[in-house]
This record gives sequence, structure tokens and C-alpha cells, in this order.
Amino acid sequence: MSKKSALHISKGVEDAPSINPRLRVQGKSSLGAEELLAGIRSGDLAALAQGITLVESSAVKDREQARVLLSGALKFSGNALRIGVSGVPGVGKSTFLEHYGVRLLEREPEARVAVLAVDPSSSKNHGSILGDKTRMVDLGKHSRAFIRPSASGGALGGVARATKEAMILCEAAGFTHVFVETVGVGQSETLVAQLVDCFLFLAMPGTGDELQGIKKGIMEMADVIAMNKSEGQRRAAAERSALEIKRALQLFVKGHEEWITPVTLISGLEGEGFEELAQDLERYERHHKIKGLFERKRAEQRLFWFERSLSEGLDRLLAGMESWNTAKAALREQVASGALSPFEAGEVLLERVRRNF
Repeated sequence: MSKKSALHISKGVEDAPSINPRLRVQGKSSLGAEELLAGIRSGDLAALAQGITLVESSAVKDREQARVLLSGALKFSGNALRIGVSGVPGVGKSTFLEHYGVRLLEREPEARVAVLAVDPSSSKNHGSILGDKTRMVDLGKHSRAFIRPSASGGALGGVARATKEAMILCEAAGFTHVFVETVGVGQSETLVAQLVDCFLFLAMPGTGDELQGIKKGIMEMADVIAMNKSEGQRRAAAERSALEIKRALQLFVKGHEEWITPVTLISGLEGEGFEELAQDLERYERHHKIKGLFERKRAEQRLFWFERSLSEGLDRLLAGMESWNTAKAALREQVASGALSPFEAGEVLLERVRRNF
């Protein structure tokens, strides 16, 4: 396989807009949904950034505009390969994405890379340092790249609330590869798997807890595993760690997919092993499309997000009802005092809702 084909992960988007670097730092404020969509489709990265800000907004006045924007963008989405990148803190996710993204853009003239980097945020005030963009300097300078850091807001698995919508907008803008970099704080990564086509887990050698860092849940969700920081003197330790992981993976073979998760040694800093990793990703995509699993997975994900959206919408609806809040407040006091169990209180409140329907 040639170097070019080895790094070719997914076909480009037909009739994709050209990325216009002139517009990266420009853009208008208060654009309507139709104007934003036109700008996104024309390759205006400022419009893309503003569109993502709109769908991330929780303000009531922005919800209708966000709905219109997403509805219009949806028919232009779905052509990118979506890759989730996760791993324990310190494994080098941002460094890997920086160098892998640049290499991909160099070898594939038609490739366009978007990185949705989800930063940890405070559970109290939801503040976030959003440092990933500053760690991807070279990739951020590229005219065919787009990096968007977002605060997780304490979301399960470190996935920002509007990451799904941001992905749709990136695809409408013509990006062929969308990477979702997660917080990687040891929380459940279930939501990541519900966002992407391929779940790439980064591990590293020499920590003494390689298998501890890849527990059963991750083992079952990981589609491809890359042993990062495998350069130089760490090579021998990386090979041993990779062998341990391969042995453990035998217990979690994805029989229904007929896919055995590969483990590849890479160095995100030196760019080593990128050819092999690209081949793993390409093989995964090809295998799942041939088996009819690729679109099936996306259909299941769409249903998952429908159910999640419905649940969140019902929460907002109930939160806006005075009778609900009054009843809930009274039950909270009983739960806090120990007069009522949390589970019984929940059933009492739900029964009141059922009686009103």
C-alpha cells in the first residue's frame, strides 16, 4: 500500500465547499440561520464557529435558530469519517491529533480535518481552560483544518452537550474527517461511542497499569487501540504492554461484528506508526461497510440521540412547571432528612405526573 493510500481513511465529500482561509478570522455577528448555513457551505470558518456557538447555546431565544440551522445542515452531513479519540490523562491525545492531522493533510490534498476537543470543566461553575487549541498550533494554522474546543460542562464521558450538532455542521462545511477528542478522566465513554464511527483508544506503556486503564467497558467499545509514546527506549515496554492488551482483548472479541480490535505501536510526537494506524482505520471502515454495519451503527446512534433529546426536553419542560418544582422541593426535604428513600420519592413524583396525563 502506498503512503498516500495508507493515510486515506475516507472518501472526500462530493461537491464539498472549499475551505477559505481568508474568512477564518472574519465573520459577522448576529447572522440568521440561513445566512450561517450559506457561510458554512461556502467554507467560511468564522460562520462555522458562530454556528457551533449557536447550537451550544442553552438560551431559549437561540433554540429555534439552532433547530433551523441543523435542519438545513443535515442534508449536507454524513460524508465524513467520525473518529473518537480517548485515553487516560497524559497519554498524549492532543499531541497525537496535532501530528496525525498534519500528516493526513500533507498526504491527502482532498482531506479536511476537524477536531472537536472537549475540555474538562468545573462541576461548580462549568469554567474550562480550553487548552487543546493552543497545543495544536501547526494543525490550527492549516487552511484545511478546524479546531473547536468546547467545555464538557460535567457531561458524562466528557462529551459536550452539542458535540453531535457541531459534528453535523463540520460535515456540512465539507470536512472529511471529524475527530472528537474526549476529556479522558476515567468516566464512562459510552457517549463517545454513540457519536463516532470508530472509537480509537490511546494507551501508553511504562505506567504499570495498562490493563487497569483499559477496563472491560473500554475493551468492549474500542475499535482500534494505539500504544502511544512507543518511541526510543520505551519501545520494549510498549511491545510488552501491547502483548498484554492483545491477550486481554481475546476475552472481548466483537463476534457480532466479526472484528478483532488491532493494537498498533505509535509515537504521536515522532509520527511513528502512523502508516500502520491509518491502515487499521481504513480496514475498519472497509470491513464495517462491507458487512453493512457502518450505516446500521449510525442509524442506532440517531435513535439514541433522539431518545436522549426527548429525555432532556422533558426535563426542561417539567422544570418550567411550578407545580412540579413545588412537589419536587417538598420531596427533596424528606429525602435529605431521611424520612423518605430517594427511590420511593422518585416514584411518588412520577406517579403524580402519570395522574396528570
